[in-house]
Amino acid sequence: MKITKACDYAIRALIELSRAEEGRVFLRHELAEITNAPNCFLGKILQNLAHCGILLSVRGRNGGFRLGRLPSQITIYDIAIAVEGKIAVADCLVDTAVCADIDSCKIRSVWNDLQAAVTEKLKGISIEDLK
Repeated sequence: MKITKACDYAIRALIELSRAEEGRVFLRHELAEITNAPNCFLGKILQNLAHCGILLSVRGRNGGFRLGRLPSQITIYDIAIAVEGKIAVADCLVDTAVCADIDSCKIRSVWNDLQAAVTEKLKGISIEDLK
C-alpha cells in the first residue's frame, strides 16, 4: 500500500479546513494554493470527498467547500477510502484472481494481519489529531 499524492493533498486540505472558523467556505483555488496542489487535480479529490460526505460542496455565489463532519469524525482511513477506493498491502487481498496459489499460500495470513494492523492504525487517527 502506498499513500498517493491525491491522499496526501486530501489530508492537507482537510487539516486546513478543520483549522478555519466554523462554517467557513473555501474555494477550490484557495485550498490548492494553501496545500500546493494542482488546482484541477485537487478539484477531483474534493469532489470525491464531497461524494463520501467528508466535505460539503456549497453552490452559488458564496460557494465552495467546508467540512461535512466534525474533524474528530474524519479518519485517515475514511480519507484513503474516499480518494483511493480499496486499500490493501497486497493485491491478493483485494482480488484473489491475481494469485494462482491463493488456497495454499503461506504468506497470505501475514498480509491479512498486516492489513488489519494498517487499517486499525488509519482508523485511529482523525483530522482532529492532526490539526
